[in-house]
Amino acid sequence: MPQFTGILLSGGYSRRMGRDKALLELGGRTVIARLADELSKVAAGTVIACGEQEREAYRFLQLPQIIDRYPGCGPLAGLHAALYQAPTEWSVVAACDLPFASAEFMRYMMGSVEEPSRELVPNYNGDCLQVDAVVSVSNSGRVQPLLGLFHKRVLRVLEEALQGRRFRVMECLDALEVLYIPEAGFTGGPSGPSPLYNMNTPEDYAAALKLVSAPADDSSV
Repeated sequence: MPQFTGILLSGGYSRRMGRDKALLELGGRTVIARLADELSKVAAGTVIACGEQEREAYRFLQLPQIIDRYPGCGPLAGLHAALYQAPTEWSVVAACDLPFASAEFMRYMMGSVEEPSRELVPNYNGDCLQVDAVVSVSNSGRVQPLLGLFHKRVLRVLEEALQGRRFRVMECLDALEVLYIPEAGFTGGPSGPSPLYNMNTPEDYAAALKLVSAPADDSSV
């Protein structure tokens, strides 16, 4: 299996949450600490894409903090900055609004690129195309681009988008060869909250707190 750099995206302003979602606690741990631990299980090294400046509140993790090369341009800029400095060809990315992203689910995605031949997938015309990214899809059919795998090949597309002031990650995916990995096929982890559970508002956080305190057989979403 190729080596991966772990990229922890935590550069947003958390406006809808009203406070830094990365520092919210779930099950007695901050979201950012939990995700850093999960990434450490699958990555050769992990960095924090922290936005426009390094954050003192994240220093307890003792991880490198990567500043955006295009400040104020959202998660696309954080992904670009971290991929630009990544020492490996592939990186595994998890954002802090996905508090239950797990190493098991990341390994599930990594299985799609564990052999060179698996990077070649047929398109609708039967031609083989080289995969640039592997992106998760929730049981409800929602594409979640910020829990996925990205090859350094995507840097050109990200750079063009940022220079053109086009900041939507989903728009960039349209310009890449993407392998979409359904959550429905994931059977390798313990029962519990969905690894694609999205947390952006106080209501989402309240629901997440209930999920971590619920009995195991009732906690999946």
